[in-house]
Amino acid sequence: MALLGTRKSTLRTRGIARRKKLLTAARSLLEERDLDEISLSDVAARAGVPNGSAYHFYDDIRDLFAALLAETEGEQLIAHGLPISEPVRQWQDVVRILLQRGVNFYRANRVSRQLQIGPNTPPQLKLHDRRSDMALGTIFQQQLETFFDLPDVPNRPQVFFRAVEIADLMFCLSVLDSGTITPEMSDEAARAAIAYLGTYLPEKLPRKRRRPR
Repeated sequence: MALLGTRKSTLRTRGIARRKKLLTAARSLLEERDLDEISLSDVAARAGVPNGSAYHFYDDIRDLFAALLAETEGEQLIAHGLPISEPVRQWQDVVRILLQRGVNFYRANRVSRQLQIGPNTPPQLKLHDRRSDMALGTIFQQQLETFFDLPDVPNRPQVFFRAVEIADLMFCLSVLDSGTITPEMSDEAARAAIAYLGTYLPEKLPRKRRRPR
């Protein structure tokens, strides 16, 4: 019985290692090729994993890309959730800072650009990313609440989600047109998101009172 348990544990460990190899190989290929040029067999070959094992873990390349997307989305959420150290005078500054973090993240990660905002991103991945944008909208709200007292806004989570989506659209258009997010489209994304949020938030918000230590 103990031997059976050990064997299962070994197989599980080997499976985890092979999944990791496949995801790492997919990242590597996405840095070199366009998303629609990569097959699951290509990833398996790069990872040094048998084709049969690759198809055991993932139904197809879209399934693998979805798993990789979950990783990159988590990395993006961590980057946006870091404390803001830049000077903040008004709530619009917080939005600009967070959107610039998004721009920096995408510019440094061709993998994320392809999986999240690229012209060849499959609809299934775009839908997956929409769910992640809900979490990103929550982070925008939390970051604002660090500095300001927010008014009661009906359906607040949806409002911040839509603001993120509006900026995301500008990013997508920029990548479609030039392959990256240009400074001009970065400014457009901030302008559009702030204008939308400005229909729910006053131009000036009261600063959060710091609690005495």
